[in-house]
Amino acid sequence: MPPSVLELFRRLTAVPTAPFHEAAVARQVLSWVRAHLRGRVRVQRRRGGLMVCYRGGGPGPALVLAAHLDHPGFHIRSVTRTGARAVLQGGHPRQLLEGFPVEAFPARPRDNRPAAVGILGPPPKKGNAFALTWTQPPRPGARLAFGVLALTPWAVEKGWVSSRSIDDVLGCAVALETLRRAAAARIKANLTVFLHRAEEVGFVGALDFARRGQASAEDSIVSIEASRSLPGARPGRGPVIRLGDKALLFDANLIGLLDQAAAVLAKRRNPVQRRRLTGGTCEATAYQAFGYEAAGVALPLVNYHNGIGARRIAPEMVRVEDVLGCVELLLAAARLFPAAPLRGVWRRRLGLRQRRSGTLLQRASARWR
Repeated sequence: MPPSVLELFRRLTAVPTAPFHEAAVARQVLSWVRAHLRGRVRVQRRRGGLMVCYRGGGPGPALVLAAHLDHPGFHIRSVTRTGARAVLQGGHPRQLLEGFPVEAFPARPRDNRPAAVGILGPPPKKGNAFALTWTQPPRPGARLAFGVLALTPWAVEKGWVSSRSIDDVLGCAVALETLRRAAAARIKANLTVFLHRAEEVGFVGALDFARRGQASAEDSIVSIEASRSLPGARPGRGPVIRLGDKALLFDANLIGLLDQAAAVLAKRRNPVQRRRLTGGTCEATAYQAFGYEAAGVALPLVNYHNGIGARRIAPEMVRVEDVLGCVELLLAAARLFPAAPLRGVWRRRLGLRQRRSGTLLQRASARWR
């Protein structure tokens, strides 16, 4: 039997997902949480996504594991008997899409059986609306909402995990499995999972969470992504501690916590890589821009967004050992988190110092004037 994180990933990919059409995969998440974490976590559903909170450390900050529920896809518009408009949402490689089949679904699909299948026309000169010609037309009255590339939802073969949507449904599975293991071990730390919506079209869910203060100012946020393989971030050599992305460098103290966790794994001969991944931006940047302490981890990915850097459309792929190592890295970080000198700790220490020194400052104020 595959490890539990891969079983969870298979469960989450039993339905398709796309930006703003994450309801089906969210339903899979909530069903899994009820089955595996009932009574040990608090679940909240927000317009920007899902929050799953484990409080093993009492009052104080939480280590937040953030991932996103969507993957690039298409919004289906102007449906006729012969075809439709497929509006690209997210970063599929446009130049490779012509002639590739798309599976179309209603807004809340129950499984991976498409309601229609069509072939994409050439990339539009302006905008993102591709012509879609049906090879399997929808039934009369069918309400189509979105489409995904006709690729395998889930497979494991020769040490590789492959899927149409590793980025970032697998990140969701890694975050939830880390939370499950932390709760099962009754780790004395606070651990929260954020599963955002619509990351692929501009961090929509993460920005909504940040603006609405869904995380405490004292929390530390680790973005989990599957990111394009680069020198120093190769498949099979372990998960990557992400020092930054194309936009920003991440918080040094939080990276230090991940480095400590990597040292724990090194004693078990579990490799961890460390690199700034500049192929794009991730949700850690969104949170850091709003003043949160943020960093990231990544799984080195082949066929990023189903073909960027490749010659054809294909499933995304990561190594099994990197996935398992990522769970171990985050679990080690969760165990170390309560004693780590992160923002929440320093805020409390300096706040206490400010209160103690306030009296001295008041006494000296007369001389200052």
